[in-house]
Amino acid sequence: MLYDISTSKKGANSIWLAERYGVNQKTAWLFRQKVQLSMESSKLYPLEKEVHVDEFEIGTPQSGEQGRSKSDKKVRVVVAFEDRDGKAGRGYARVIDDYSAASLKPIFDDHISGDATIKADGWTGYAPIKQDYKGLTQVLSDKGKNFPMLHIQIRNFKNWLRGVHSYCNREYLQRYIDEYFFRFNRRNHRETILDRIIERCVNHPPATYGQLKVIAN
Repeated sequence: MLYDISTSKKGANSIWLAERYGVNQKTAWLFRQKVQLSMESSKLYPLEKEVHVDEFEIGTPQSGEQGRSKSDKKVRVVVAFEDRDGKAGRGYARVIDDYSAASLKPIFDDHISGDATIKADGWTGYAPIKQDYKGLTQVLSDKGKNFPMLHIQIRNFKNWLRGVHSYCNREYLQRYIDEYFFRFNRRNHRETILDRIIERCVNHPPATYGQLKVIAN
């Protein structure tokens, strides 16, 4: 299961794992959740050089709701990628409550080098962050035209989430994000990715089904 979850380009959902290994789907789901806990970023390797930041939403668009409007049926996410001559380097993302500077800033503090050149769109929530990140500049998105690489990567993540897992509750979304970026950031080092996740799983504190539910909530 570890091999299939960590080395496959798209990972593996719990239904497929249950069928493949002859276990109950709940058992496969629980195992995947434990593996996802081990895939959380260590925060030791911040994004460097040129970094692009944007937000997106997971959920069905609601009538009368435009742009960054608040809705309980949509989950907000902020994402950051290294831009390497128009191609994606490493990346990270995290679930946020809203688009305020207080919600946006943690991804800067946890995952972006203070020396990086950072580009975000014109949203007002980024303005206060410039006080601590002097390399941050804002450019109008123009419906994504000024951030082509970033929007391709956002679309890739959404397609993965829908295509592989079909649906994910809000309380578990961060774990699926961590899984996706664990593989994505090691896509050029697949020969060592299995060893790395085994090491992480062995060193991670045990977690029961009840604890996983508590952690999620």
